[in-house]
Amino acid sequence: MEHIQKTIAVIDIGSNSIRLQVARVIDKTYKVINDYKATVRIGDNVYKTGKFSNEAIDTLLQVLTNIKTMMDSDNVEVCRAVATASFREASNGQEVADFIKSKTGIDIEIISGIEEARLMYLAVSYYFQINDCNVLLVDMGGGSTEFSYAENSSLIFSESTPLGCSKLSYEYLQGDPPNDEQLKNLRAYLKDVFDEKLPKKGVTKLICSGGTINNISAIYNKRQNLSDASVKFVDTVFAKHFLNEIAGKKIEERLKISGVEPTRADIILSATLLVNMLLKRYNLEGFYTLSGGLRAGLTIDVMNKMGIELIFQGGNTDVTYARLVETGKKYYFDDAHAEQVTRLAKILFEKLQKILDLKDEDYRLLEAASMLHDIGQHISYSKHHKHSYYLITNTELPGFSDSEIAIIANIARYHRRSVPKLSHENYLKLSNNARHKVSKLASILRLADGLDRTHSQAVKDINVDIKDEKIIISLEIDKNSNIEMEKAGFDKKKDLLEKITDRTVELI
Repeated sequence: MEHIQKTIAVIDIGSNSIRLQVARVIDKTYKVINDYKATVRIGDNVYKTGKFSNEAIDTLLQVLTNIKTMMDSDNVEVCRAVATASFREASNGQEVADFIKSKTGIDIEIISGIEEARLMYLAVSYYFQINDCNVLLVDMGGGSTEFSYAENSSLIFSESTPLGCSKLSYEYLQGDPPNDEQLKNLRAYLKDVFDEKLPKKGVTKLICSGGTINNISAIYNKRQNLSDASVKFVDTVFAKHFLNEIAGKKIEERLKISGVEPTRADIILSATLLVNMLLKRYNLEGFYTLSGGLRAGLTIDVMNKMGIELIFQGGNTDVTYARLVETGKKYYFDDAHAEQVTRLAKILFEKLQKILDLKDEDYRLLEAASMLHDIGQHISYSKHHKHSYYLITNTELPGFSDSEIAIIANIARYHRRSVPKLSHENYLKLSNNARHKVSKLASILRLADGLDRTHSQAVKDINVDIKDEKIIISLEIDKNSNIEMEKAGFDKKKDLLEKITDRTVELI
């Protein structure tokens, strides 16, 4: 079992909200144990007068005093609090930071826009596979928007711009609703900044973050009946429709739109317009959103400064695989067994792919299920296959859609005991195509798991000979290894593959 090294907290003090995240560091990963948000809009007066009002300072003190109490309750050992655009712009920003420290003990670091962009890039590297695309990261706050551009995971540039949604709304969209001239002027201003700061073309993936942009993706998810997740995808068709829907509405009317947060109704139009212009500029089918990006980046940065390198930073360019390992570690899985089962599952997948009519892209679902099939043992060994199903279903797996996570959870559920049955609710509620996929991939996982029954990693390779009426399997094993238990495990779990292929399966 890994040693819990530290309980750490990060605080993101933005123009619109203050967020606390408390995490427990476990080996080379972390687990969030507390998350708190207070909507404050402290930046509004800064854009009008250039300084924090007394009311904003009182609000800051009250919220951060509450946060200090929460951190004490969670026994936080390391804390990093950062403030962004509103503190950078306020003439009394440092004075307010010093005042808060004297009252709460919380040391507020006013970070530059470039540092903010760097932290966001850390988070994106953690959540997304970006080594095969040209990605533009857009972190839109209330007072500024940070842009970072990377080609094949190499960061090319980071820029901080005054394109915060609150700031843009105050400076350009004064009308309620804004008139055509105001919208035209904002479009022209955004285009000028884009032309000066951003690539003319070549962007293949757009990743956005920030509370107001995340509100847009939450509305999309709600209308599509999708579950909430840190990473979401919003298609361009919806983005255009939503812009048209809100552009001519008064703030009072926007408040009636289901899902629009009351504290963002007056600033959501500027964020929607900015995203639409980027989608059109790069001719993209949609954009991704990342919730809690700055907090994730801060947490990773704090861990790095503690001398802890996360798994995805260890030279493994497959971010999805690294996240699977991290998820397994959160539930104290046997990583050697999980990796052996995954390796054997891949061999079997490649040799049985044709007869099972599987596509290349189906392997990533099998890989995820193979890595996580035993995490249910964290709850109890008894019925751990069912516990694994529950944990996977309720765990965010970046890179996988909700429907794919449901398939992965079902594959893991059927790695032992019963084969898939329509009497099982979890299997019944899948689509017909998904059920077939689960059965085929589970038949492979069952064999792979059986061939490492003793968790000894004795099997080195698998040979498969497919005949008209049988499938003959032979093994290459470590010298002097006793694999009688593996043979028994294999015989016990071959039933599903025999049923699907209508062939007997023999181990020789």
